[in-house]
Amino acid sequence: MNPYRFENQNREIVLSRYNMPTPWMNYLSNGTLHAMISQAGGGVAWYRSPQIWRINHYRFFHLPTDRSGFYTYIKDGDSVWCPTSEPCACKPEKWEAAHGMGYTRFSAERDGLHAEATYLVSPLKNVMLWHLELRSDYDRNVTIYPYVELGMMEFMRELQWQCYNKHQLSVYEKDGVLIYRYGVENQPKPDETPLVYFASDAPAAGFDCDRDEFVGSYRSEEAPIGLEHEHLKNSTLFGGDPCFALELPLTLRAGEAKSVNIYLGTELTGDEIFRSLAACKAPDFFAASMQKLAETWEDFFSGFQCSLPDKDAETMINIWNPYQMERNFRFSRNISYYATGTFRGVGVRDTAQDVLAMIPLQLDRAKEKFEQLLTQQYQDGHCNHYFFPTEGWEPVTRLHSDNHLWLVMDAYHIALEEGNVSYLDTQAPYFDGGSGTIWEHIKQSIRFTTQNMGAHGFPLMLSSDWNDMLYKVCRKGKGESIWTGMQFAVALRMMQELAERKGEPEFAEECKALYARQQALCRTLAWDGAWFRRCITDEGRFIGSESEPQARIWLNTQSWSVLSGLGTQEQQRQAMNSVKEYLDTDLGIKKIHPAMTTDYPTKEENLTCYNKGCGENGSVFCHANTWAIIAECMLKRPENAWKYYHQLLPMVAQKTAGAERYKAEPYVYSSNIFGPESDKFGLANVSWLTGTAAWMYLAATQYLLGVRPTWDGLEIDPCLPEYLLPAKVTRVFRGCTYHITIEHTGKSVLIPHKADRKEYSVSI
Repeated sequence: MNPYRFENQNREIVLSRYNMPTPWMNYLSNGTLHAMISQAGGGVAWYRSPQIWRINHYRFFHLPTDRSGFYTYIKDGDSVWCPTSEPCACKPEKWEAAHGMGYTRFSAERDGLHAEATYLVSPLKNVMLWHLELRSDYDRNVTIYPYVELGMMEFMRELQWQCYNKHQLSVYEKDGVLIYRYGVENQPKPDETPLVYFASDAPAAGFDCDRDEFVGSYRSEEAPIGLEHEHLKNSTLFGGDPCFALELPLTLRAGEAKSVNIYLGTELTGDEIFRSLAACKAPDFFAASMQKLAETWEDFFSGFQCSLPDKDAETMINIWNPYQMERNFRFSRNISYYATGTFRGVGVRDTAQDVLAMIPLQLDRAKEKFEQLLTQQYQDGHCNHYFFPTEGWEPVTRLHSDNHLWLVMDAYHIALEEGNVSYLDTQAPYFDGGSGTIWEHIKQSIRFTTQNMGAHGFPLMLSSDWNDMLYKVCRKGKGESIWTGMQFAVALRMMQELAERKGEPEFAEECKALYARQQALCRTLAWDGAWFRRCITDEGRFIGSESEPQARIWLNTQSWSVLSGLGTQEQQRQAMNSVKEYLDTDLGIKKIHPAMTTDYPTKEENLTCYNKGCGENGSVFCHANTWAIIAECMLKRPENAWKYYHQLLPMVAQKTAGAERYKAEPYVYSSNIFGPESDKFGLANVSWLTGTAAWMYLAATQYLLGVRPTWDGLEIDPCLPEYLLPAKVTRVFRGCTYHITIEHTGKSVLIPHKADRKEYSVSI
């Protein structure tokens, strides 16, 4: 029996089993207060930054996994259970959970007591709202105990100095509200550090703020000792291990339903806490919060919707892929079940790619994020690798050959979406002082690459390119990236277009000449006979060649030879044929073949420490698969394009691999799947926060369905197998809602833009 089902009319996935192979997460957020919550109630909340303002304790990769979390114990006579199912040993007789758009809901029943618990971060206040609805088949008295294990807000300080700094924490009660104050020596941004509060709209008969008092020595969340006492001890904490626990007695009559709201929130002062709570306790606050969430997501999704015979693809394109993409856009690669949210800031490269997918849906948000990225560019054109806009820490300055070129792609696609280049005149500061227009910024991106070319004529690798593993080929500063040369070519074609529209013909010609130089090199020096080589080491050795004993073919240079147009038509087709022959599997396309051992190219200068089939060493790197899909669309080979797309749909890949092998969520993309040279072939790794989400959305909407902007209007250029037709698309573009029916593939139609047009229907 399948343990989940998609309820697309509600934009939910409903789960019938709490003990999934790994935690299946959802993200809750209002832009300031955030939380991750699993299908069993585990998770973590944070204010603005998970690095310095983490609220509760969560044990990443801990056994048992998925502890602690946001729990509400129900004490009913001699039994104690939770609507989340976890962590109690006593389980509900009936149970299901549902992840929705910005909320998670649990429905459970035991011995005639029905409980529904909905968790969300309210869009109206900085509060994580737990809304409980209880109904009993007969008269009974129950007590509910909402509980959160608090941690130190600074995760690294908790790991290193917890034994000292925990005695500087305070948790206390004031007028029925539990308040956590984090104030330790040398903490970052103490004036911006919030108070955390915990309260309910039901009267409390007791509370605990000391975890040892509530959980007990040699006990766990599974059976807290506090629930065995008549009442909680009303413990406060001025140094020690903190928690929030409330005791809320309820009397239920037969058939009667009661609701209880629990508030886990943040404010900067005590007065603000009580003002916020007054608003939160309004009778319609939960309903208003849910309504606002629904309206927000309805507006977000309305920009692009489709109808397809393949309902798995339809589910992903309409709901879960853009939802994941938005969460990526918001959180970058910061915190997930796989990433602890420590010392990982906003990546310029990563976020620039997230911006690309946000442009068609929420252009203003895309512009705002893009302009933030521009602040990390230096006057010479290069960029910081990632930065910490919330924490205020110094950025990571590692110099990659690709970071600054993604900025060109963002600027181009923003201008293309608007149909003009006026946005490029917007001023933006440089990281090292001064400012320039966006146009000047992206021209410097081009200048930086032209000033950092290797001996063979390809861009220098610098610290690495998109593939971080390749840092070892350029330790002496001479290694070159053939792939960056292809990315550079894409940027050059964009810049040539922009220059022509800005009336700078000389720069347009310069871009054209630089492109021709990379094209000539690609067609000769980069070509290996059946595919394109990947890079050149400091010593002049070509990686990604038939003559090499390992890692003979790499995915990215094959797909980008098409995206860039650098290869001849024959080379492009042959390169992608080689991808199908050597790299494709039933679970996606491997990044390289064959995988490497730890002594390649030499024991002293080995390229990888990854085991075979893992990570960059022969896994199915889902992010890179998206470019192969686009490449096949550009080659007008719909059968190949759809195969590559369809086999990586999360619910399809999970079914192919088997749920216990795949493990990760079947509703969001993972970064990679272990490849066939691993004994765990099919294991999905690092779900949610991955560039796969943005690029898979672009591949599906702009290439498979083929709906993409041009300077003059909207182009419809689908690349779908005939059995997926007819397909229907609704796309909001420049103020007009287009209703598109696709009855034939391989035919391109341009719909000219008209400023006064509000709605338009077309069939091709």
